[in-house]
Amino acid sequence: MKPGKNIRVAVIGVGQMGRNHVRVYSQLRGVELVAVVDTDPVNLQETVSRVGCPGHAALEPILGRVDAVSVVTPPGTHARIGTFLMDHGIHCLIEKPLAISEEQGRQLIDAAARNNVVLLVGHIERFNPAVQALYGLLAQGSRIHAMDVRRMSSASARITDVDVIADLMTHDLDIVMNLMNQPVTRVVAGCVRTPDSGGGDYVSALLGFEGGAMAAVTASRMTKNRVRELTVTSDLGWLMVNFITQELFIHRQGPGLGGAGPSGPRYSWDHSVERVSVRPAESLAVELAHFIDAVRGGVPPLVTGQQALDVLKVARKIRLGADGVGGDAE
Repeated sequence: MKPGKNIRVAVIGVGQMGRNHVRVYSQLRGVELVAVVDTDPVNLQETVSRVGCPGHAALEPILGRVDAVSVVTPPGTHARIGTFLMDHGIHCLIEKPLAISEEQGRQLIDAAARNNVVLLVGHIERFNPAVQALYGLLAQGSRIHAMDVRRMSSASARITDVDVIADLMTHDLDIVMNLMNQPVTRVVAGCVRTPDSGGGDYVSALLGFEGGAMAAVTASRMTKNRVRELTVTSDLGWLMVNFITQELFIHRQGPGLGGAGPSGPRYSWDHSVERVSVRPAESLAVELAHFIDAVRGGVPPLVTGQQALDVLKVARKIRLGADGVGGDAE
């Protein structure tokens, strides 16, 4: 892309999340929102009337008119839409999950490579300022021993096209696997189903990694309270991230004194809690700005197609384990 040239973008799918993409693109400097696409005439008309850009019910009218798109459609359509667009030289941000199968995920990765275009996968929590601060701390060389992450909200019960693993857990699998940066060697999982569940409404998985570290990951769309937290046990201390409030805390504990002194038992009181300074920001705005930078050639995509495909593979093992089929990694 020529320096200073506006990047022409479109949003494919303007449901609830797609409308957020439209809002953010409309506010980004150096970006021109030139079209929205949706097969639902109500969603399409509502969005067009609000932002004033052209709306289309098909993809063909935007060909040759856009440089990049956000694909915010149901996961089962990602492979078809993304491949079509990338085969026409259009850079794609594809919302998570990347696809509904490993085969379809590979199809998208191949299309990006074949056409030399950017493929960024929308694992939005990677762009959460508190998570980025966590990465900065751990990049100093601290060893991770264990992680525990919970993502729970009854509001997610409205999602019907994917199960709770694809809907919620993939966010945290992406972060856990990227931070661990080691192959998953073992997966044990279980789930709770309600009568109307198609794939479990409360799923917990225990992941073992090469090198001995472990992670416990839980996702629920039947828990009434909204919980989104990550903890990391590391050489640096016990780190806690609140995804919602974008806060990061470090808990440190010095060596215990133990034993007893002349006046009785001795205790260690050197536990400390530090709140890391995190500048709040909308994660989606950070993500879309990064996508535009990648399209301009300034940075590589933070969440690659291969990373998203690796998450799909582990998610499948969790799904099998939750169904009682067995989920040990190969």
